[in-house]
This record gives sequence, C-alpha cells and structure tokens, in this order.
Amino acid sequence: MFTVPGLDDVRCAWVDIKAQGFVLHGFLTFLASDRFFPEYLESDGLGDLDLWSGRDCAIFVVQSPSAAWIQYTKSKGHPWWQLFGKNLPHDGPLAILLTQHGAAPLLSIDGTTRTFDEIFRPRLDQLHHKDEIGKILHRFGLRPTDHPSLILFHDLSDRAIWHIDLKDLVSVPQAQLRQALQTWFSGPDFKRLMEKQ
Repeated sequence: MFTVPGLDDVRCAWVDIKAQGFVLHGFLTFLASDRFFPEYLESDGLGDLDLWSGRDCAIFVVQSPSAAWIQYTKSKGHPWWQLFGKNLPHDGPLAILLTQHGAAPLLSIDGTTRTFDEIFRPRLDQLHHKDEIGKILHRFGLRPTDHPSLILFHDLSDRAIWHIDLKDLVSVPQAQLRQALQTWFSGPDFKRLMEKQ
C-alpha cells in the first residue's frame, strides 16, 4: 500500500518501485463524494489493504499519509517508507508532535472537534485530488466517472489493465465496505491475477 500525491510521483519513482519486486500494481481511485471510501481509507483502510494485497502487489492511493501510517511504515521497514517516507520531514518538531499527539483533540468549532493531525498534517485539497484521480483514469483509458475503482496492471507502461468497478460499494457503510474489499482480495479473481504474474 502506497499513499502518493499523484500519478507523477509514481512515474518518477517507477524504477525504484519495480526494483522492490512487486509483480502486480494498482491504483485505488475514489473521490470525496464516493461516500465511505475516504473515511475508510483515513481510518483502518490503509492497513487492511496493505495486509490483503500482500507483499507482491503494490496499490497506490492518492492521499496524504497520516502520522500513524508514517510511524508504522518506518518501524516495519515498509517499502513505502523506503521510497516515499524517508524524504518527508519526519524528525522536525511538527512531525514529532503529529506522531505523539496526532489523535489528540485540539480545536472545537461549532461542535466539530478537530485533532492535532487534522489541523496540521499536510493534505491534498479536494480539487487537487480530483485532478489526480482524473489523470489516473485518463492514463488507463477510463472515463472520468469510472470511480471508485481498483485499476490493476503489471507495468505502468502497459495498456492491458484489470478494472474492478467499485461503484456498487459507494453507499455501503464502512463495515460493509471493509467486508466487500476483504472478500475480493481473498477471492478467486485476485488469486488468479497474482498467479498470472
């Protein structure tokens, strides 16, 4: 699992990504309007998908990394840390505060409480996020409406892809979304794709 700012970051790091030995790659595409996808990926989704996709499949998600993700990948020597995390300012005062107190409530406005992490973590704004998802969909010959989806491929230069349409999961609550994704990654389609590679 790799959180990335966008398609160009993957292109720039492609040689290093390939050197990690992944046999299958993919993009999980979703927008803020895709209901529960953003919330699920912000909470437990990254860890779930990292486990379910396995060591041989790299899935890219256009999202800012959380302090917990940065800490986890650093402590485990995760490929994301090696390729993207080491270049982040992870030892400055703000990074240390985010790691230690990211989940602590910091500010309440009109009844909405924001954590330290939500206020200070660098985020991709929604318009930038939409642009990046649009670039990814266009790159793989998909329509701008083909999200949420999972796009799998062997090599970034390939034209042959596997497109898994996830639109039917937009309105399901997080627990059911998690279950559906878990079922897909443990099912025969994903197993066949991995065996082909």
